[in-house]
Amino acid sequence: MKKKVTRRVIAIGMFDGVHLGHKRVLKTAVDYAQKNNSETVVLTFDSIPKKQSGVLSTLTEKIRLLKSRGIKKVRILPFNKIKNLIPENFLKLYLKNCFCIVIGYDFRFGKERQGSVKTIKNFCKKVIIVKPVRYKSKIISSTLIKKELISGRIEHANSFLGQNYTFEGKVIEGLGLGKKLGFPTANLTVEKEKLLPEGIFVSKVKIGNKRYRSMTYIGRRPTLGLSAKTVEVYILGFKGRLYGKKISVELLSKIRSDKKFLSVKKLAQRIRKDLKITRRYFEK
Repeated sequence: MKKKVTRRVIAIGMFDGVHLGHKRVLKTAVDYAQKNNSETVVLTFDSIPKKQSGVLSTLTEKIRLLKSRGIKKVRILPFNKIKNLIPENFLKLYLKNCFCIVIGYDFRFGKERQGSVKTIKNFCKKVIIVKPVRYKSKIISSTLIKKELISGRIEHANSFLGQNYTFEGKVIEGLGLGKKLGFPTANLTVEKEKLLPEGIFVSKVKIGNKRYRSMTYIGRRPTLGLSAKTVEVYILGFKGRLYGKKISVELLSKIRSDKKFLSVKKLAQRIRKDLKITRRYFEK
């Protein structure tokens, strides 16, 4: 008795950030699979090209975001191992026996990005090319979202993502300066590849199953004469020990850029003002 072959609808892409454009690709794949009694499989990559600056989602975050869109099967491909494959070999290795392939309008693959929509059409009978999602005249992309984050336009970035920009970190012991100034903070260590825009932000923190209002600092503490990038979170209304725990931070709005103050006292005065802005934000 022959084993029944499951028909597969494959969506393929980098899916960094799983933004609104990606969500359209995923929905198209899921809908087509449901209509044609097939399973949806997502092929994505374990890293991004080195020339790109930081990721919007770590591999763990990306898998979680993909599964939240109804994707049950996610296959991770080793980017550095396959980036030099000629397009035809890539297709034979990873996309054989597919019923349908769903891709974004600008998807390219293989050695020197030689593989295109045309290459895939020659390989698979059914190829669905998904149109981009636009905001005014701009096409929503991971590159655009990174620019918005770095420029401090957090609200725009969150709108394009379709969710708040979030990062996870483990709480570690810091210098204790925040506590001395009257603003005890949780110091976080975050995965190196994660894009972290610098500045002071209104944020929310998730600890376990609870969410708290917070203010987040991402910077190099120039007032203290330091240069290493650090992440500190002041959690409103929270009392307790967090050392060793993993927490997630959602950026909501940028308050200001980081700067060097003439003294620690001046820094403390500015932090008090930042906290007032944070509280007002949540009172809206």
